[in-house]
Amino acid sequence: MVVIKVLAFIRRRPDLDLAAFRDYYERHHAPLINRLLPFYAVYNRNYLETPFRADQGGVDFDVVTELVFASREDHDAWRAALADPAVIAQIRADERNFLDQGATRMWVVDEHVDELPERVGDEGGVAS
Repeated sequence: MVVIKVLAFIRRRPDLDLAAFRDYYERHHAPLINRLLPFYAVYNRNYLETPFRADQGGVDFDVVTELVFASREDHDAWRAALADPAVIAQIRADERNFLDQGATRMWVVDEHVDELPERVGDEGGVAS
């Protein structure tokens, strides 16, 4: 089975705090995308909260959006819809409400998943 994943790295508008950015994305933009581009099997938004390590550098985005397509045909239909001027005009108009349009980066990625055996410790927790 072919699975295609696209990651988008998105930065909020500088005049919005993280709460307002997240609220707008979840309550307005995501439903719009679901209506205009219903070709994906998964549409996740992963909002950055805190760095894993205190000494690591910063990033220039606020959310990693993940789109997963169950087939090449679904991915191609999504790309075709994005080429439709009427669709892209609606998306771009909405983006101006909450994100820095020039900063968005999108990548098709090749995901590799390890098939790990279940590892349970003596106490019923995950073994370290």
